[in-house]
Amino acid sequence: MKNIKLSKKIIILGLGILLTIPSFAITGTEVSQLARDRDTGNTVMAAMQMKLISRDGKVESDRKLMTWGYKYDIEKDLSKVVMEFKAPASIAKTRFLQIENEIGKDDDKWIFLPALGRVRRISSSDKTSSFVGSDFTYGDMETREVSEDTHKLLKEEKYGKYDCYVVESVPVDKDDSQYSKRVTWVTKDSYVPVKAELYSKKTNEIQKRLTVQGDLEKVQGIWSVFSTTMEDLETGHKTLLDVVQKNGKYLLRYNGKMNPKRFTQSFIKTGRAK
Repeated sequence: MKNIKLSKKIIILGLGILLTIPSFAITGTEVSQLARDRDTGNTVMAAMQMKLISRDGKVESDRKLMTWGYKYDIEKDLSKVVMEFKAPASIAKTRFLQIENEIGKDDDKWIFLPALGRVRRISSSDKTSSFVGSDFTYGDMETREVSEDTHKLLKEEKYGKYDCYVVESVPVDKDDSQYSKRVTWVTKDSYVPVKAELYSKKTNEIQKRLTVQGDLEKVQGIWSVFSTTMEDLETGHKTLLDVVQKNGKYLLRYNGKMNPKRFTQSFIKTGRAK
């Protein structure tokens, strides 16, 4: 009789333990894949503003730029991106080209610096280097494939007004990432990443934090981000990246015609898509 009572107690205790373990209907890998696969258009064009903010909150540089992107291989979901700085004069005509490659190959990246008058290829060893003096690195500009990391769903919580999945992503190949891990907040309804904490390899503490400000809105049926901040917690420096508005409308367009010749080394050197 005592053994039966003891068995019942063990079963009840075991059930109690199981009930305290979080049970999710979706995995971290599934959330990451849904975020990767969400509709971002086959082409995109945006007028943007980039502000560099010092630790004491002063604007060090206020830049204007244009960005263009298009999927050159829709089946494999591979894209090309060009950025062209328009102002101020100190950075005007600086142009950047990135071509996404298949899994296992680094993206191809080139930058044209007017002062040098030539196109320079960005090597894989430059991944941790600052992109035009901002808090984004060349590595931050790349899109990581889901299979390049292991993903764990940590919890579900709100970020601002959004219900989010919180996913921890750890590189499969530690040498292929500038961070030891990333923790990302992904909205449940649209699968848009709205916050990310990037951990240092040296300290395993949060090195940088990427946050989305303001509301997400649909443009041409596509969920869009209009304001992003990258903060370096080690230096206190920030980079603000915003989509420009004109007459109350964001200068952001999807799925328009795009000249493939814009996405070439010739264009970033001359500024002409011929």
